[in-house]
This record gives sequence, C-alpha cells and structure tokens, in this order.
Amino acid sequence: MITKVYAHILDEDRKVNAQKFENAFYATNVDLRNVRPPEEKQEANLDIESLIEQLKKSPELAKTLQQLINS
Repeated sequence: MITKVYAHILDEDRKVNAQKFENAFYATNVDLRNVRPPEEKQEANLDIESLIEQLKKSPELAKTLQQLINS
C-alpha cells in the first residue's frame, strides 16, 4: 500500500516537472528558422620568437611540449 502511494506521488511529480520543462522550453518564442551555426574562428597568429624565449626560460615547458608532440 505504501509503495502505491509513493509511486502515485512520484508520477504526479514527474508530470508537474515535465509540464514546467515544456513551458520553460516553449516560452522563449525564438524563431529557430533564422538560427545559424557560429562562424569559424580564425587561427591566432603565433609569436614564434616569444614562444622560443619562453621555452628557453622554462626547460619543463620544453619537455612537456616535446612529450605532447611525440605522443
């Protein structure tokens, strides 16, 4: 008997939550026909000289970079 009561309460909670989700989802009124994918970002320009200086100052960074390249 107790499981039937709790099952009924859980079912009601699920219905209420589903209705809340549906209302929140459709309440935005966004026209999805005009949605476009984001534009691709252009690659950032690397400052090679700055990178070389950083690698010279930090042997650990150079070692980590080498491990990443080799894997």
